[in-house]
Amino acid sequence: MSDTLGWREVALAINGMGYYRRRGPRDGRGELSPSSTDTTLLDAAIRLTPDVVVVCLAANDLQFMDEHGEDIYASIRRDLTRLREELHGAHVVVTAYFPTSDLSPRAARIHEWITTTSSDLGLTYVEQFRLAVNGSPQLLCDDGVHPNDAGHAALADAILPVLRNLRI
Repeated sequence: MSDTLGWREVALAINGMGYYRRRGPRDGRGELSPSSTDTTLLDAAIRLTPDVVVVCLAANDLQFMDEHGEDIYASIRRDLTRLREELHGAHVVVTAYFPTSDLSPRAARIHEWITTTSSDLGLTYVEQFRLAVNGSPQLLCDDGVHPNDAGHAALADAILPVLRNLRI
């Protein structure tokens, strides 16, 4: 998408990261633990002073919702609030990826927290991104969770019109 828009992209991500998952100190195996204490990538995004930030987190936190829902909600509020307040004038575009549009109760709850927080802060939330794959076997890898190349293309098609309208 960045090439299509003529933008320079800096991707800040850790495989499997969420608002809570893989955001804590390293455990005995060297893996990042579940917590909301590590803001390294959030801090880096802010230091870069970008014109646009796209945030896509959520599904990796689902397994922690029952025991750590309050922490996840607090992390959503913290992350999105910091982006809004510390990136003066930047466009913050928020979405969430779930492999299907039919959300479980935990997924529906985290989705509501993200959409409500985005709305409260005046951020752009892209619902079409969440709906783009919708469980289609043609758009998913064999694991039934992650998008394949065609799925990534569908996700790009869903968010690209929103990014184009930012007129950066």
